[in-house]
Amino acid sequence: MSNYGDAYTPSRPYSLGYQLDISAVMRQAFIWLALGLALGFGVAYAVGETAKNQIAAGQSPASVIIFNPVVVIIGFVAYLAIGFGFYPIVRRVNLAVGLLMYFVFAAVFGFMISSIFVVYSLGTIAWTFLATAGMFGVMAVIGYTTRINLARIGAIAIMALIGIILASIVNFFLQSPVLYWIVTYATIVIFSVLTARDVQWIKTQGAALASSGDESVVGKVALLGAFRLFLDFVNLFLALLRIFGRGRS
Repeated sequence: MSNYGDAYTPSRPYSLGYQLDISAVMRQAFIWLALGLALGFGVAYAVGETAKNQIAAGQSPASVIIFNPVVVIIGFVAYLAIGFGFYPIVRRVNLAVGLLMYFVFAAVFGFMISSIFVVYSLGTIAWTFLATAGMFGVMAVIGYTTRINLARIGAIAIMALIGIILASIVNFFLQSPVLYWIVTYATIVIFSVLTARDVQWIKTQGAALASSGDESVVGKVALLGAFRLFLDFVNLFLALLRIFGRGRS
């Protein structure tokens, strides 16, 4: 969904004479990532718990908003529209507008996954989140510290991701349990690799722009990095939830 291009090209020339610590770019990206995750999962919890209480009170699941087909389609379209448009739009607008898009995207994501709080227990979701955070953290450290250029590996992972998406569409009709679990485990591997690759992307892009003298451009790199890491984290989480939630719903 996100644009995994290797370079960020500013819309106007830079002025030299300003040096920004690369750790500040990385720190800002992870702060925005944390805020996005907090918003997304906060919305998911609030909406999911409301739906669960409505169902427990005897309301038909079909009448609950998160199971309403029209609402789901509108949410899905909004999710895709913001997701695919995020990278090109953020490059052209000011940082504040980009941040607004990012948080709207996180909120829409939260609504889209809110049904997990109906299907799975809170304990299972919490443990999955912690496992995701641990795996994500390890891959982030690898991406930040490795001397290996992960750009080519990331490109291979993107091609594999396209294959996974196509396989998921096919399995929607086949309903094959074997293919389902192949896709699940492959998703974990792919987004683990992309996590390391995206952290390295933030580091290299931030270093390249650190002396530009344009804090807004550097801020956009941090925001684009946060968006990419957000997608990595939530896709890891959802794949792990399929595994940890098996038989525990």
